Amino acid sequence: MKAKLTALAVVLVLTAAAMVGFITWQVRGHQEERPEISVFTHGTLVRVGPLLYCDRTLTKCDPPGHIAELSVNDAEPVQLSVESQISRGPWAITPAYADLAAPSTKYGDQMIYWDHRTTATVPTVDRAGRKLVGIEVAVPTVGVDEFGEQVFKARATWSVATVWKD
Repeated sequence: MKAKLTALAVVLVLTAAAMVGFITWQVRGHQEERPEISVFTHGTLVRVGPLLYCDRTLTKCDPPGHIAELSVNDAEPVQLSVESQISRGPWAITPAYADLAAPSTKYGDQMIYWDHRTTATVPTVDRAGRKLVGIEVAVPTVGVDEFGEQVFKARATWSVATVWKD
């Protein structure tokens, strides 16, 4: 009977130690998942991680991420969606358009969403006939400029460059 109690005690201690080790590994070994955006057009879906991601005070930032690429054409718009972690607060889309024959970039009107919307449509050709060359999605925070004035600054940015297919 004494041997059974000793064996049971050893099993319980080992199980508890394994659980503590696993929980410690989970907490320390994994960085918090960063939200992604998705862009979709003519059958192609691309998931995009942040190019820039900082805390709300802009004091701690992740290393820079990557600019994603999406093949587009002038017949179909880009469908953009954001995760709920992004849409809980204000977020903005800034499309960039250019005349590909004589490139000079023109930023389209920034669209700011405050209504928990998770999707938006971005035309691949603007009203002037310029083609979409990129999309930036940003989450703002309030910062202070060099004059002590409060300004909106991006604390997180996702970036997509378009590749035109004829």
